[in-house]
Amino acid sequence: MAPDLPVPIAPTHPGPGEPGSPCRVTVCSWWAEDGEVASPTVADPSYHLRFRSHCGGCGHEGPARSCENAAVEDGCDHAYPGWRRLPVMEHRPYEGAPLKRWEAECRRVYPPGWFDQQGPVRAYRTPPGMRHVPGYAPGGGYSIAVLVPRLPFTRAAFAAATVQDALFP
Repeated sequence: MAPDLPVPIAPTHPGPGEPGSPCRVTVCSWWAEDGEVASPTVADPSYHLRFRSHCGGCGHEGPARSCENAAVEDGCDHAYPGWRRLPVMEHRPYEGAPLKRWEAECRRVYPPGWFDQQGPVRAYRTPPGMRHVPGYAPGGGYSIAVLVPRLPFTRAAFAAATVQDALFP
């Protein structure tokens, strides 16, 4: 039987697991009460929704956060040490053969057994799709959003440089 949690699991996040089971990540959420003193880990005290990672296997709880992604990362730091140094993959395809190829490539480049323990996958994404999505890694773990790197020379900079070059040869 799963342990009683002081606050409910956030919508779409997995269940907490059984006590004594391997460490897994889930996220709890709650509304902060008016006048509640925000902990130093709460980036935006005016935002009343709070998040915290929870591990049903060992009972570990992360600090209160005002950002769901930060709570997911806290949980991954606890359950999957070293996840931040793993390769970043392309965004997960939705279905069919591209999805099967993507999952095979993830299993090839990540440590053996990583996804069997619901380990996260780091995947490039662009705004507004920057939420860490539960259940999107091979094996059912989180897909951790990593911002696609931008080239330093943007379209606007290119247009400005072209105009400048035309005006001042």
